[in-house]
Amino acid sequence: MASTTIKLSIATRDRIRALGGDTYEDTIVEALDVLEEARFWEQAEAAAAWRQSLPEGERECLRAREAEVDAAFDAIE
Repeated sequence: MASTTIKLSIATRDRIRALGGDTYEDTIVEALDVLEEARFWEQAEAAAAWRQSLPEGERECLRAREAEVDAAFDAIE
């Protein structure tokens, strides 16, 4: 695997070291995984809140379109 060098402040390096992964890369990858998961759920919650904010008629239209898409995929099987 190719690698690269990045510049970090000493404070950031020490924070990574303090988390105690086997390597700095392992620690950074784990932190990135946690961050990506948190952002995914933030986006999912924002989408659910947006959907809930819609008038019932618009939500019903969305449900109908989703049912059409589901039916189309079910027909493929």
